[in-house]
Amino acid sequence: MSTMKPQNEHVVCTDVFKIFKVADLEVVALRGLDLTVYQSEVVALVGASGSGKSTLLNILAGYDSPSAGQVTIDGKDLINMKPSEIEKFHREEVGFVWQEASRNLFPYLTSLENVALPMLLSTTSESERKDRSEHLLSMVGMEHRTNHIPDQLSGGEQQRVAIAVGMANDPPLILADEPTGELDDRTASEILDLFGKVNQESKTTIVIVTHDPDIAYKVGRVVVIKDGKTSSEIYRRDLDSQISGEMDKTKPLEESLLIDSNGRVQLPRELLQTTGITNKVKAIAENASIRIQPSEELPAE
Repeated sequence: MSTMKPQNEHVVCTDVFKIFKVADLEVVALRGLDLTVYQSEVVALVGASGSGKSTLLNILAGYDSPSAGQVTIDGKDLINMKPSEIEKFHREEVGFVWQEASRNLFPYLTSLENVALPMLLSTTSESERKDRSEHLLSMVGMEHRTNHIPDQLSGGEQQRVAIAVGMANDPPLILADEPTGELDDRTASEILDLFGKVNQESKTTIVIVTHDPDIAYKVGRVVVIKDGKTSSEIYRRDLDSQISGEMDKTKPLEESLLIDSNGRVQLPRELLQTTGITNKVKAIAENASIRIQPSEELPAE
């Protein structure tokens, strides 16, 4: 992993479970998930539909609570927060960017009004709100569309305004759920570049959930979620903690399996099939490494 990674932990999840009750059934969305994201880092979460990515993002945003486990954001215990503390957390600590424009922006407000809206609950004056809204819209390249309502904007323009809305109260953490899912490739690339600009200029920690199969070539670190647990990690040393809309598949990717706080590791199914390992193994320590082999292959003692 990159040696330049920031060392201060911003997001820490430890042994997180989330169980939903649907009629008489219980659906386990997260199964003892562990995750650490460092300050000023950009991390992409990927995985198959139903793997628990969006569930995790909603928990990190404080919109939902885990069934068990521990979640801290910038040292704050998210699970034991009082309702008033959660409201303050939403207002000051986190910005959220949804995939659907209708969830990001009020349809009857202009771009400027949408960005200024989250600041109404703060102590800023009207002139300060206007100045900051104009600054943020300029930052995301939308200074020429300040007086347009969402229906007058393209999908990419709406997402640019949505990012400005998410940054309105200068949160140290931005969470984005499929922010490029409904955009064409060129516009999606521009949005990722914009996240990179936000990260570099504001030192904002950014966590993005995405189905983009090439995201590992655009983000410094990708965490793969499988069956409700973090399974592996893919990273590019040259990108470090950054993000870019440009894709260079000539750059090597490095992948590591993740060991959670309980010592669990998910071995790839294809690796098990190649070795003939089924459901029972022995783990043997050998010269600062661990060898895993089928139990039945070990000689009887």
